[in-house]
Amino acid sequence: MEDIMKVNDIIQFILQADEIECDGSSGSDIDIPIYDISPEEFLDFAENAISSGTKEGIVNAVSNLKRALDCEMDMFFECINLKRIFDKKNLKFEKKTQFLASIGLFPIRTVNKLNLMRNKLEHEYKTPEIYDLYTYYELIWSVVKILDLYLELLYINGEICLELYIENNEYYFTMKYDINECAFIFEIMDWTKGKEREQKRLNVSLKSQSDMDDFVKAFNIYLLSIQYFDYGNLNLYRKKINRLLESEMI
Repeated sequence: MEDIMKVNDIIQFILQADEIECDGSSGSDIDIPIYDISPEEFLDFAENAISSGTKEGIVNAVSNLKRALDCEMDMFFECINLKRIFDKKNLKFEKKTQFLASIGLFPIRTVNKLNLMRNKLEHEYKTPEIYDLYTYYELIWSVVKILDLYLELLYINGEICLELYIENNEYYFTMKYDINECAFIFEIMDWTKGKEREQKRLNVSLKSQSDMDDFVKAFNIYLLSIQYFDYGNLNLYRKKINRLLESEMI
């Protein structure tokens, strides 16, 4: 435990476990904002505009699809208190979608296709083909639903507690996201019988660009642990956690 100093050490610690049991979870302090117009309403506006079949309707559909995605991303980042940081850094659309892909919410291929279609529809000053527009609509719809689902998971699982068994040792592992500090907190306590209850705590926050890689890894660990807590597939959990190390080696 004394060797746990950074995020990669947490990953290695999890991978050493012979068995992992889920002990409990508790809700978070996430406050989901309520906007005058929701992402779903923007999607409805876009669908109605496409159905009109007119050039004006198609142009309006593109605008409302863009608003739906921007609104959903702003809502997601505001819920986890990152919107103020991203606004301060003036991060553009591509950077936001890249971040969401990097924490495993959807494949990078989806992001690339999304960005390509958005640029094509908005910057070529010509009426898009209906086929392209429907494909764009389906992509935006999928991203909105995925982000909504993960917000629900984060709302329910503010703190997760696991029991890890490594050889003859038992450890109590808790992880949570501190919304106010924009930091992931990992705590490990040695619960092995007959041993002193040594405790280790690691905070991973996003204060500067140099923190981004560790913060993204911590976010991945947290989301993957939520999935394991809900589904209990240890082999899949290990495999996905191991990919965090493998991706660094590429």
